[in-house]
Amino acid sequence: ARRFVRAGHAVDVVCCAGYDDSLRPAGRAPLMVDGVRVFVSGTAYRPQMGFARRVVSFLRFMAAALWFVLRRGRGYDVVIASSGPLTLAVPALVGRWLWRVPYVFEAIDVWPDSAIAAGVLKNPVLKWLSFRLEALAYRYAAAIVTCSTGMTERVEEKLGFRSEELGVGEEGGGRREEGGGRREEGGGRREEGGGRKAVVTISNCCDLEMCAPDEAVRRAVRLKYGVREDQTVVLYSGAMGRSNAMADVAGAVAATADDERIVWWFAGDGPERGYCDHGVVAMASVKRYFGRLAKEEVVALVRAADVNVVTFRHEPLFFENSPNKFFDGIAAGVPALFNRSTWLEPWLKAYDCGIVCKGERPGEEMAAALRALAGDPARRRRMGLGARRLAEEVFDRDKLAAAYLAVLLRPRSGRNGECKNGRGVGERVRGACDGEGARRWPGEPPG
Repeated sequence: ARRFVRAGHAVDVVCCAGYDDSLRPAGRAPLMVDGVRVFVSGTAYRPQMGFARRVVSFLRFMAAALWFVLRRGRGYDVVIASSGPLTLAVPALVGRWLWRVPYVFEAIDVWPDSAIAAGVLKNPVLKWLSFRLEALAYRYAAAIVTCSTGMTERVEEKLGFRSEELGVGEEGGGRREEGGGRREEGGGRREEGGGRKAVVTISNCCDLEMCAPDEAVRRAVRLKYGVREDQTVVLYSGAMGRSNAMADVAGAVAATADDERIVWWFAGDGPERGYCDHGVVAMASVKRYFGRLAKEEVVALVRAADVNVVTFRHEPLFFENSPNKFFDGIAAGVPALFNRSTWLEPWLKAYDCGIVCKGERPGEEMAAALRALAGDPARRRRMGLGARRLAEEVFDRDKLAAAYLAVLLRPRSGRNGECKNGRGVGERVRGACDGEGARRWPGEPPG
């Protein structure tokens, strides 16, 4: 959003403060964050909530977002509906039907499949409703953006078509066009009026400046928490829920508890946190639990860490997950340790910046990998350099934001693809239309 604003667009964000305690609901008045207007809902949400409370939170936020669209929706040129939860499709659909505002459906989690795989969504009626809502969201979206190649293939299967085989380019860049950007591949399903449904992979991104390696920060944070330079800090950050395979993490901690070279840091919370609180895993000499932290504090821990642990359940669906903490880690030059196979594995190999454990006992395998890294600081440094290079060459947020903006400028409103010109809430001109209905800046050539 910051980058869209710098490109000359007006951007409003409607959100709750579920993962950022610095946000405070301000009624109808927005917060201003680097030129972005942020409307904060009073909806409460925490990862450790039970299923019923989560559903209530989802519905409350859906209602708040829907009311926002009803009051302000006609002033926008395009809406991004970011799911999960899947209920965020409802306000976007209403804006599409009522105000003829196109929306991009962003699938950052393949709901309801992931909720069913994790054992969270069990009710047959709710499953049916969820699949129906998902189908509507895909059908009426001007474009669909996913955050992993595996997720793109899953969405394309649901739409009834498959793209050409997705692979990793020579430089690890995935799908590319001649100009180095991303492109849609394959046939696509025809929409009314002969258009083509675009399913585009734009992964999570790396903030190269915010998370840049900083030796001074590294030393200060390690000194603050009593970590020696000859010790290896292993960081687990983020949610601790059913999807995160915390039993594997606990197994790795227990298997390294007698190794003074390895120190574990935990930053996050969730219903499965108990795995970190009992038995040998709770030994103060091998771990420190920080709880939920602001983004800046987590980034400081990442910069001071030596290994970044990323874990998910072992169901096939979770192969597609695209965890933010991985991208923060490689931006900070920290190699990753996965407990299972991942769509990111080709890049991990190409840049030698991660280890993927695929054995039947992932906890023990992770522990063995950590002991090997603890005894080989030269390898850790090489992997750290590879991680930073991957962040710069493939997952730079500036590059991917430009690719996303290109998607946002394409959607058409109206039944026949006519362009809806106008001014947005920020009263900035969005641009003109060329003969085919695509948006462009005034004075720029079509295309």
